[in-house]
Amino acid sequence: MRITLVNLPWIENGRLGVRAGSRWPFTSQPEKDGHIHYIPFPFFLAYATALLKKEAKEARLIDAISESIDEQEFIEKIISYNPELIVIETSTPSFKNDIRIIRDVHQELPNSQIVLCGSHAGVFAEQILINYNFIDYILIGEYEYVLLDLVNHLENNLDLRSVSDLAYRENSGIKINTSRETIDNLDDLPWPEREDVPIYKYNDGFAGLPQPNVQIWTSRGCTFRCIFCLWPQTLYREHKHRKRNPLEVVDEMEFLIKNFNFKAVYFDDDIFNIDRNHVLGICAEIRKRQIKVPWAVMARADLMDEGLLRDMANAGLYAVKYGIESVDQDILNFCKKNLDLDKARHIIKLTKRLGIKVHLTFCLGLPGETKQTVEKTVNFIRQAKPDSLQFSFATPLPGTEFFRYMKEKDLLVSSDWSDYDGNYKSVAKTQDLDSKYLEGVKTAINNNF
Repeated sequence: MRITLVNLPWIENGRLGVRAGSRWPFTSQPEKDGHIHYIPFPFFLAYATALLKKEAKEARLIDAISESIDEQEFIEKIISYNPELIVIETSTPSFKNDIRIIRDVHQELPNSQIVLCGSHAGVFAEQILINYNFIDYILIGEYEYVLLDLVNHLENNLDLRSVSDLAYRENSGIKINTSRETIDNLDDLPWPEREDVPIYKYNDGFAGLPQPNVQIWTSRGCTFRCIFCLWPQTLYREHKHRKRNPLEVVDEMEFLIKNFNFKAVYFDDDIFNIDRNHVLGICAEIRKRQIKVPWAVMARADLMDEGLLRDMANAGLYAVKYGIESVDQDILNFCKKNLDLDKARHIIKLTKRLGIKVHLTFCLGLPGETKQTVEKTVNFIRQAKPDSLQFSFATPLPGTEFFRYMKEKDLLVSSDWSDYDGNYKSVAKTQDLDSKYLEGVKTAINNNF
């Protein structure tokens, strides 16, 4: 069976979108060269492709976003491949765009079966299968092994009811099979597919991280319960942290540096520093092999300490992303982030003092946001002086507790999924602030920082 896995083109009103690999899919204005500075690596698609190839399946990956190809080019490319199964990762803000392209693909390749995956598809599996008869299957949750099972069943004409986390049609209607456990041993997965895609196009160059840089996962999941966080609630559907063996992590790191000459590495985990011993193990292995390439991580500030930071710095740590989201403790507690702001302030200062670059992320418009809390956040940014900054709208994505709360409180201002773009539009208001005010605040902050 010929299988093509796809990250579709996404261009909205001249804005370029990123989807697969991003925890918050969004669009942004292209830079003068026509490209965008941030392109995430499509981890789930890449791992799924690698797993299929490991099992001797005829699979390939198309990432239209990293390849900078438009809809017409993409359709010509997939027609030339003529796959029997097309696997497409979709998202909430790109869904309307994706369905339009998928419909065109179906018209050109009516005999190809189409599979959707990703958070939005999993949350609305039944509704999508009812509304779009050209969608054949939906993979729910963390989907690498779901896809492998589906392919094996289709190739051998087996009963699909035994494929956990699969949604499909049968004579009696829509069938959604029982859930499966998330992948317990991440080292059972092969390294993600990188040869099918333009690996030097992927970039997360925050805080001046050297380019070309490569993105790697050392773990999946998070034990915290932030109501707005998408993947733990939709893809993992649990709050569990799973780790790779540090030896395997550094093997992959070393291989990519030596064979592809990457100048930096970004460990793009959901939360890198939740297990102190795991971090120390990776650092020790980096030092043991005398790897001198700078690296960066996404981490939680109040889980850091001076000893850990020094150990990471001694192993080559260049920069850290800290998710702050708000500097109002009541807002953080309500959202179940429960970040210790006093410790976060201390750790940010300490990180900078150790010569490590700092990138901070904030969500504007979380429940309880007021003009006063916005001003507190702005003052915090002025005092912290991060090396780079991400300021986005708090976007209630379907499948999250945040979405359910905002819908129940009638605080959503749009039902158009295309608006659920946290870099472009506010789709929610607070009890005190409307969405237009929030959009004005974001514009002002972007102009001043």
